[in-house]
Amino acid sequence: MKTNQLSKIRAKHIIGIACTGHGASIAYIGPGNVVRCSVLDRWAGVKHVLMFAKDELRDIMAAKTEIDAGIKGILSYSFGRFPASAVFEDMFADWLSWLLKDLAVSAQDIDLVVTSDSHFATCEPRLGLRLNQWFPSAQIVGTVEHHVIHQCQGFWQSGFEEAAVLTLDTCGEDLERHKGDKISGTIVVMNRKGKAEVVKEFLFPESSAGLIYAITNHHIGFRQGEEGKTMGLAPYGKSELFDELRKHLELRDDGSFKFLDYKDYEAALHKYVEIRQHSKSAELLDKHKNVAYAGQALIELIVENTFKAAMKLTGLKNIAYSGGVALNSVANDIAFRKTKPENLYVAPNPGDTGQALGCALYGAYNLIENPPTMGEIPEYLGPEYSQSEIEKAAKSTDFNVAHPENPEKIMAACIANGYITARFAGGAEFGPRALGNRSILCDPRREDMKDYLNARVKHREHFRPFAPSVLYEQTSEWFELSGRSSYMLRVAPARIEVKDKVPAIVHVDGTARVQTLEYDENPGYYRIIEEFYKLTGTPMLLDTSFNIAGKPIVETPADAVECFKATEIDLLLLDTWILSKKPLEHYLENSR
Repeated sequence: MKTNQLSKIRAKHIIGIACTGHGASIAYIGPGNVVRCSVLDRWAGVKHVLMFAKDELRDIMAAKTEIDAGIKGILSYSFGRFPASAVFEDMFADWLSWLLKDLAVSAQDIDLVVTSDSHFATCEPRLGLRLNQWFPSAQIVGTVEHHVIHQCQGFWQSGFEEAAVLTLDTCGEDLERHKGDKISGTIVVMNRKGKAEVVKEFLFPESSAGLIYAITNHHIGFRQGEEGKTMGLAPYGKSELFDELRKHLELRDDGSFKFLDYKDYEAALHKYVEIRQHSKSAELLDKHKNVAYAGQALIELIVENTFKAAMKLTGLKNIAYSGGVALNSVANDIAFRKTKPENLYVAPNPGDTGQALGCALYGAYNLIENPPTMGEIPEYLGPEYSQSEIEKAAKSTDFNVAHPENPEKIMAACIANGYITARFAGGAEFGPRALGNRSILCDPRREDMKDYLNARVKHREHFRPFAPSVLYEQTSEWFELSGRSSYMLRVAPARIEVKDKVPAIVHVDGTARVQTLEYDENPGYYRIIEEFYKLTGTPMLLDTSFNIAGKPIVETPADAVECFKATEIDLLLLDTWILSKKPLEHYLENSR
């Protein structure tokens, strides 16, 4: 396996940079176990924006070489058009400065930068050999393999002492040690003493779970980054297509599998039903729903088999899981319940947009003399905002503004009265799930809440469910879920005796994508749910991302206020300030 031949180096300030066809991110690890991370689209305000070097983007758009033409074709296929793009040389310094703004750290202080030749912009043929222009004091390491980064995402964030580390995605880069072939997954034994023993590697395209799901997603008319729509649509389908495709799936004891060649799979889908155009107005046939069902069912079998193989081949019962396929929260919980590992950790941002943190963690634990002693890394990793920034944003509008002593209690009462609220607090979540700091919060008991929220704010497809945030201590009374699900990456059945009490968060198949919440994970958010529980006897809220369709989740206090202005959200809790469109008393004294 490709490794760096560097001796251990002295470094205190580490930056990881990632920029693939799925998105871009940066991460910082510094003294005192400080971690900061950002995904580019939230900083830029453009969903799914990619990052390229200036010459690289020019060459790709001109299809200068066969490789450039291939990249242009793949990205255009994946997104339905060539995606929005940012130029590294034009914006990276500002993005980095913003990430570090609350830490009194600058680019001059960075002494180690880790990235990968599998990435755009920072790969060696582009800016990889010139990154010292931005980091004059840093050692630059750019030779880390794609799946090694995913392994670091899974293991070093988990807090485990030792684990079977599983990665699954579409594929990484061409590898000389595989004669130019790519890999689509790995099973590795990792521990905190530095062991990283590769037990199994899955080859692309034969054993690529991500490729199967990408083809499925595309055929239903969804773009890259919209795989969650396929997962949400699947329960509306029937098994007729899956029953036929299942005959072609061979699951192996080592976790690999054999399925139809990707061209044959595409042909089978085309034969079954025409490809759906990417448009909300395009007709969604019952057969398209069956395609979603089939793709989802195939992935569930594959993930379950890899969990089983990971434990069998390593002899370990803790699984740390990452890679883009790990975002399939339905498959995650099915595999967990059927294979029964002692503990499962799914990285909160497990795909390529989380690779900046994987790069920084590789540097922290593989390259420096004195690695940190971090346990599980929390998910609220965005930069913090000062009280003056928050107060300025709160007072920048003509809305009603209050600064009460007990904002959580007031918000809980307004939610119980049926109003749409939003919460902005602390650092933003790094991963794609809103977990309370950049969230829209509503009453899950109201049968009309899903349609009401969609009509007024979210404007999403009807088949996409909303999720609950539930107090950890009460989880088992409401859901068939064992253990934690802190990052909303497990989907569990709602208990039959209570599911009718929270119709707004139960999907058509009787499940919910659950976030369990303990007090120490997010005290302010916990207090809102706790107050709601006292009022209603329901220990959860409907939680969805604080954004509108087509836009990224809000990042700054100003973003939060602008989204509040542009939507029919009734109240915004901006840290400890409450903004409301009518006098606050109206929401407290009247039920919708």
